[in-house]
Amino acid sequence: MDLTIQPIDARPGPTPHSPHPAGSCFGPINDRAPDASLDMGTAYDCFDVLSHTASPAVTEEARENRDLLVDVLAAEGFANYEAEWWHFTHRPEVFPTTFFDFPVSRASLTSG
Repeated sequence: MDLTIQPIDARPGPTPHSPHPAGSCFGPINDRAPDASLDMGTAYDCFDVLSHTASPAVTEEARENRDLLVDVLAAEGFANYEAEWWHFTHRPEVFPTTFFDFPVSRASLTSG
């Protein structure tokens, strides 16, 4: 599963995309494509060494945000892929041969 953290009251940002235009995903947060997520040191789906979860080159704020994401998901049984701060897999995998692709939002939890 790929995800990041956004404040509850955040206005929706642009849909993340990949690949990012050259250099647009790993500069300072104000130089990256805007979104509503917490600063994780790189944009979501930024395939750069700076995106490695334990990268020592990110700011203290980004480190704290990454640690929060990893810690919260680990408590629920998700393991982080060390080369992508946003990528997690549930252990043990409940559906190891099934792939899911759908948006998740607060509204999806209350509809239906």
